[in-house]
This record gives sequence, structure tokens and C-alpha cells, in this order.
Amino acid sequence: MVDGHTDAIAHICSWLDSWQHDHPAGPWWPRTITLNEARAGRAQQRGPLQPSWCYGTPGIARAQQLAALTTGDTARQRAAETALLGCLRDPAQLARIIGPSLCHGAAGLLHTTWRTATDAATGELAACLPDLAVLLVEQLRTAPRNVELLEGGTGAALALHTAATGTAPRSGWDTCLLLA
Repeated sequence: MVDGHTDAIAHICSWLDSWQHDHPAGPWWPRTITLNEARAGRAQQRGPLQPSWCYGTPGIARAQQLAALTTGDTARQRAAETALLGCLRDPAQLARIIGPSLCHGAAGLLHTTWRTATDAATGELAACLPDLAVLLVEQLRTAPRNVELLEGGTGAALALHTAATGTAPRSGWDTCLLLA
């Protein structure tokens, strides 16, 4: 770590805490926060939207889990893992996944969950992986074909390969997503 690293993590986590909302399925965070919303201290979004890596509970939960692992904050780690688990158990949120993409679709959800599960305190997230893989395969069947990483078959194939082998990507391809 570098000087100020721990303080920066605490500051960012505190900011995320201030935007966290409660929902019957579990905590969620707004997809975006406009300047006007930041000034007002409240978001216009009424509930959780698409559960994705790039915006939404899964990506924020993984970021908070990584922060917790770095700082030894077991309470934050449990809270982050519980937030992701609630999202994965909510049929309404899962129904918002309408494509296979890595960025904001089933591949991103699968891979974010896999990464989070590998560091999780319990096996509950890992137990969700088979259903997420099935969701991704179903999404791939009807998706337009392309080979892009974030929006195409390449990202989906990488996510499926990682989940199927149960091993972290040797190439580190997911480092650019800040999931590793």
C-alpha cells in the first residue's frame, strides 16, 4: 500500500455507504448519480435496476468486498457478499438481465459472482454459479453474434471458461474490469 491508501478506501466506502438503499432482496446502489442528485443527497432511482458488473449491486459489492479484504474489515466483507447474494436471489433483478454481455449482461454477472465467491467467507455465492452459467448460455442462444470482449461472445466465453474450470484467468483478462 501507499501513503493514504487506507484513508482513500475508507472515504470511498463511506461515500458508497451514504448511497446505499434498502430493498426486500437486500441493499442496492443507484446506477448513476447526477450532479444534482449528489447536491441534493438523494437519487431519483426508486429501486435496483440491472444487476451488472459495470453499474449495479454486483460490481459495487465486489468493489466493497475487495476493499474489506484489503483493510481486514470482516463486517464490510459480509455485508458486500450478502448484498450480492440478495441480488442473485431476487427474480425481479435477474429478469433485467436481457443479454449475454460481460459489461452489463449475464457474462458479467457470472464472472463478478465467481470472483466474489472465490474470496467469500461462505459457499452461498458459489452455489449460485451453476444457475448463472445456465442463464448465460440461454442468453447466448438468442444474442446477435459478435466477438467483442465487453459486448460479445469473447467475454461470455471467458466467463464461462473461468466458471467451468474454477480457476482464475492466467491471462489476467479480468484485471481491466477491476474484479481481480
